Amino acid sequence: MTREISYIMLILTILLSACTQTPDFEPYEGRTLRIAVVGDPPEVNAEQVKFNEISFDELLNEELSSYDAVIMTEKNLPEAAEANYSDTYSDSSIPFFFISASSHIPFTVKATEYNNSWKWKAGKSYAVGVLKSKKNNAFHSWGYGLYNDEMTDESIRDVYSRIFKTIEELNH
Repeated sequence: MTREISYIMLILTILLSACTQTPDFEPYEGRTLRIAVVGDPPEVNAEQVKFNEISFDELLNEELSSYDAVIMTEKNLPEAAEANYSDTYSDSSIPFFFISASSHIPFTVKATEYNNSWKWKAGKSYAVGVLKSKKNNAFHSWGYGLYNDEMTDESIRDVYSRIFKTIEELNH
């Protein structure tokens, strides 16, 4: 009987330890990307990703096609949702990504006001991306959740890595 209990305890220990391990997140190792950022560039471990800080004025006046994408940081989301920017996102030939936003709607639908209900919460996307297709004029959007809905440096870097992979796939 004690031998059976020992086996059961061993199996339970293995199962429980397997459930508590964090996954090995895959870092971005693709081609070099040039990304414009409205706000402070993220701290990520991807040497092949080059960030260039831009302002909202540059967002409207600068030719963005020299970039692979634009990232909007969390502290800039309220201004990013102002109606005068929605056409910029909707008509762009490159994707826009909104960090700590659960939906693209307050950024792409002019009549929608940005408020706390659009911020990230557990169970929702931590970042969203949008791009209007040149081929069929369809609107594409992406959502990126945090691992186990936990806001850790590691899970945030994983979101960025997945965003970079999406950007790379769009350019092929």
